[in-house]
Amino acid sequence: MKLYALQIKPETPSQNFQKVLKFLERVEPSSLVLLPELWYSGFDVKKYLKDTPKVIKILKKISLKKKLLISGTFAEEINGKVYNVAYLIYRGKVLGKRGKIKLFPLFGENETFTPWKENKVFNTPFGRVGILICFELRFTDLVLELKKEKPHIVLVPAQWGYARREHLRVLSRARAIELQSYLVLSDTWGEGGGTRFAGHSAIYSPWGEVLAFSEKGDTILEAEYRPEYVEKVRKALPVD
Repeated sequence: MKLYALQIKPETPSQNFQKVLKFLERVEPSSLVLLPELWYSGFDVKKYLKDTPKVIKILKKISLKKKLLISGTFAEEINGKVYNVAYLIYRGKVLGKRGKIKLFPLFGENETFTPWKENKVFNTPFGRVGILICFELRFTDLVLELKKEKPHIVLVPAQWGYARREHLRVLSRARAIELQSYLVLSDTWGEGGGTRFAGHSAIYSPWGEVLAFSEKGDTILEAEYRPEYVEKVRKALPVD
């Protein structure tokens, strides 16, 4: 099985969507694909909030056709409140959702989004999957909650600022080592909405090996996923 992380430069929603559709054509069937945080709309969420259901509907069709597990975040309105929600879409259905708990103050996210409450780990055909959305990578309390649930894969959809790019590289690799899980990081790069983004998308092994990495450029990263390797690492170095 393959793990994929997509890295794109944020442009208009239409351009972003076309990029993602082309990348999805290239991935192998029965794989996991991670898209960046708010990859469709960027942070201009209120203008494009109404598009979320139709975009998810299309991703459901693609996931069904290619037997994919697709994840990425969308702005979603629930009971009159707007959340930044990571979806897990598999074979035409939504397996689960997990919204952003820790909102990034420098982008004023608290003025747009409501914090999510539950840091859930999901059972999927790829094993147990946890999610940390961008800024959340910094929070030890969230990581320790995931650690108790022993995820096989941790997904990190992000729009991480360029000035803090070294923090992203160090933290993402460290979290893979700490959790002894595969970590898939999908970030944006280049200028978008007046912000320069870090890139540095990557896939790390449970041992902390760099399986794939890209500092910049529209690209798709891939790596082999071996769930048995997670257990091998955990047995070789017990840290519970």
